[in-house]
Amino acid sequence: MARYRWQKQRGAVAVEFVLISGILFLLLLMTFEIGLILNAQLILSSAAREGGRQASVDGGWSAEVEGLIDELLAIGRLEPNRAEVTVQPHQVVYGRPVRVTINYPYPVRSGLLRGLMASEIPLSAEVVSRSERLDDR
Repeated sequence: MARYRWQKQRGAVAVEFVLISGILFLLLLMTFEIGLILNAQLILSSAAREGGRQASVDGGWSAEVEGLIDELLAIGRLEPNRAEVTVQPHQVVYGRPVRVTINYPYPVRSGLLRGLMASEIPLSAEVVSRSERLDDR
């Protein structure tokens, strides 16, 4: 009789372990994915900041601004062709603000988490800086 009770408890422990380990594994995956999302947000912020610096020197949008942002996104292992880069206004005079915005749809990596979360998470970064471009007179 005592042996039967011990085997019954052993089975309950095994079932509890399976349930708890599944939840812990899911939490581990979510923690890893959140770390990747935060890393992507830092990369976007850095690219927007550097793009804003270049845009303030160039007086607005230029090929150098777009190229610099694309290069920084590629270094951070984000796909530059998925990023939507906006520089407003397109051309600006000295002392006026110039705004650089980057929108990026971050794809969730884990297939298990894609079922629980959205398949893409919209990330964005924005920088406003003052134009330093002097007129060419």
